[in-house]
Amino acid sequence: MKYTYIRYMDTNKIGLLEGTNELLQKDTFVIISKDDYVDIAKVVGYSDKLYDVKPSFFMRKATKQDISRMYHLKKVSQSYMKIAKELSKQHNLSLKFIKVYTPIDDVKSFFFYTAESRVDFRQLVKDLAKAIKKRIEMRQIGTRDAVQILGAVGMCGLKTCCSNFIDTFESVNLKDMEMQNLPMSPSKFTGPCGKLVCCMSFEKINYVIKYILPPTGTTIGFNNKEYTISHIDPITNVVFLSSEEEKLNVNIMDLLPEGYEIAVKKCASCGGCCASNLDHQGVLFEEAFV
Repeated sequence: MKYTYIRYMDTNKIGLLEGTNELLQKDTFVIISKDDYVDIAKVVGYSDKLYDVKPSFFMRKATKQDISRMYHLKKVSQSYMKIAKELSKQHNLSLKFIKVYTPIDDVKSFFFYTAESRVDFRQLVKDLAKAIKKRIEMRQIGTRDAVQILGAVGMCGLKTCCSNFIDTFESVNLKDMEMQNLPMSPSKFTGPCGKLVCCMSFEKINYVIKYILPPTGTTIGFNNKEYTISHIDPITNVVFLSSEEEKLNVNIMDLLPEGYEIAVKKCASCGGCCASNLDHQGVLFEEAFV
């Protein structure tokens, strides 16, 4: 079975298109029923896998008039943004409007905003409704969602992953930087949203093997001698060992126990979170091979 996926025009997120068996061409605009309103969305492709994304019901293909109306409402929404910003200043509210979006049925408008704390915008909504003569729905979003909606250029010089193909955000923290042998300088790996770059989560699977090896600084026995693990590099499959007499570069496979694939699979399934809670890495070996 082929599942059809669409991109919502308001949040730039991916959704599941239900109610049609027709193979719609990529980049085709379709009219959908979403929650309590009708909107337009773009087909992004098909997959044999069913992903956990928000579904919407297919109504029909969009016409040229529908697409023209979409662009018209986009301009209208930009004028609503100016009004909202002016009213926000008048009410002295500490919020930042990111986007105003009006669905194709034009029954209401969504005002997406970010704020560091809770904002009482009840009077603002009343004034906005009077000014634009339409139902208002305020939606607070995070900084990652804001970049996903607006789009940006990442530190790699390409379009940010969140605005290009990511739908949901995985947790990325300083522990991931440490595990990926990156310098502990968060500012160097911060995206336009102010958070650690999402692409760091793509690399996690490549470093899972570190969770089943003794950590750096551990003394181990190898070739009937004692060595200290000074560095582990899963990308090159090398573990750096050192002693008072010598330094060795050892293939990771030479240090792994038989059947290590089972442990890797278990650590990958939970993100290796249990490793950070262990006082001794050897306990992890016992748990992983149960």
